[in-house]
Amino acid sequence: MNPRHDADHAPSPIRVHLLAWGALALALILAVVGVLVPVVSVVLLIFAGVLFGIFLNGLSAWLSRHTPLRYSWALFLWVTVIVAFAAAGCYFMGSHVAQRAVSLAGELRSAWQDLMTRMEQYEWLPPPSRLETMFRDAIASQVSQTVQYTLWAVTGVVVIFFVGLYVAYDPELYQSGLVKLVPQSRRERAAEVLQKLRATLGRWIIGRLLSMCIIGVATAIGLALMGVPLPITLGVLAAILTFIPNLGPVLAAVPQALLAFQVSSSMAVYVIIFNIVLQGVESYILTPIIQRYEVTLPPALTITVQLIFGVAIGVIGVMMAAPLTAAAMVVVQMLYIRDRLHDPSPGELATR
Repeated sequence: MNPRHDADHAPSPIRVHLLAWGALALALILAVVGVLVPVVSVVLLIFAGVLFGIFLNGLSAWLSRHTPLRYSWALFLWVTVIVAFAAAGCYFMGSHVAQRAVSLAGELRSAWQDLMTRMEQYEWLPPPSRLETMFRDAIASQVSQTVQYTLWAVTGVVVIFFVGLYVAYDPELYQSGLVKLVPQSRRERAAEVLQKLRATLGRWIIGRLLSMCIIGVATAIGLALMGVPLPITLGVLAAILTFIPNLGPVLAAVPQALLAFQVSSSMAVYVIIFNIVLQGVESYILTPIIQRYEVTLPPALTITVQLIFGVAIGVIGVMMAAPLTAAAMVVVQMLYIRDRLHDPSPGELATR
């Protein structure tokens, strides 16, 4: 690489410092007015939509290359398939879980009444009526939070879907728009960085999908061997929720435990133990190894960023921590290590 060429691409120190101080000032202002976390959550939601758009773009481009279909028709076909599968899965899974949940609610109600009757025999315990009131208040609070989280999740899914659809329909429009925000002398380099980001995030998505497929198949086989109802449906749900690192398997274990409880209480315990083991394997062995070979993300760095984003922002932060880490490493390697420090070997996030 020609050092003069690198020097031409090197960003101005004054401009970099101004951008850094401007970003810091904006973050401080948002933090003072108390909207930093909501703003960051919305930005991460848009970023998730961009990831979905990259996924749709890759599928559509692949189908267009291997069939006579034009890109727009290939995109329409993939969107139709995804929506159809999502609708069918929600209907099928929802109907069965709802039926099981109604039956389980009746059994839990009977068990609670029996517990209250037994507690009346012990004078040193609080009155059963007081405990029942406290329990109802706690349930009401949890239901309210669940409704809020559900509305937020539905809104997030809609935003991600349409942002991804628009990005996939005309990705060059948005890429050229971002490039035009950069001075003309830096536009060629900016285009290179965006192309590298697009390729890196695409490889990260491949790694994530591979992990989801493995967990889904393992869950379905394990539940089928244990005799839990609807093992395939639960396996599909586990695969989808695996996209959320660490937290996803916990969410997937809830309907599994509900259905296993209908078989026996010991079966529910076995299912919980099975999910704990599977979550440990997925979080600390499978996912870091897959991401290490699809995108060279250091496993310790990935887990650290997930913890920081999870505590500071919440679920959306945990979901987007790994792809944001990959994107940040690309930017640091290309714009700082290579262009600023003139290191000819900045390290590459490449497939091995």
